[in-house]
Amino acid sequence: MDEKTRLVAGIARHLQGLGYDEKRLAEIAAEVDILNGAVRKAAAARLTFDDEPAAFASLMAREAK
Repeated sequence: MDEKTRLVAGIARHLQGLGYDEKRLAEIAAEVDILNGAVRKAAAARLTFDDEPAAFASLMAREAK
């Protein structure tokens, strides 16, 4: 199990109380990696390091509509 899959397994088990087999965990890890990259790319184009912390949440709320 690679590092990302172990991380997803830990999150699923400890934060969500869910257990998945290793194959499904690897699939979820790949999906999360793609989504995380998309969010980071979108945020990088609109946010700077010095923005208020609430700016990220505000951006996500606006973009979700």
